[in-house]
Amino acid sequence: MRPYPANSPQALARILALGMLIDGVADESEYQLIAQDAGLAALGIDGRRIDSVTREIYEDLELGGSMTRTLDQRLTAGDLSRVLGEVSLPYLQQTVLRSIMRIVVANNELSPGEARLLREALVHWTNDEGVGHHPLPANLPTRRAADHGAGQARA
Repeated sequence: MRPYPANSPQALARILALGMLIDGVADESEYQLIAQDAGLAALGIDGRRIDSVTREIYEDLELGGSMTRTLDQRLTAGDLSRVLGEVSLPYLQQTVLRSIMRIVVANNELSPGEARLLREALVHWTNDEGVGHHPLPANLPTRRAADHGAGQARA
């Protein structure tokens, strides 16, 4: 997938577009959630930007006009890692994560692809201090200190 400048409106919009498309199709209620979010509007994200990055997602993944495989099947772990890595500022990560969560449950269902996107965002952007704190250089998931001795105590 094409790179976008770090923390740019395009990088943010692409992650939101993935949240909308990863289950197969963007729903009108998802567009409404974006349109009603003043925080996203302040960051330059609106329906037109979402449509623009959606077209680029289709081009980058060579999906054409329709998908024979779901977007979730086309996205590699490396794709998701690079896309999520383009958002490094904690307040942007929090804003995008909050919006993704609202988008993926807009239809009262959570598809496997939506769950995967949420999981990957949480792995990349969170640790015990919350969203947007990265003590490790590679954003590797960490275990809480309390969990380190949990397995030994039961043995």
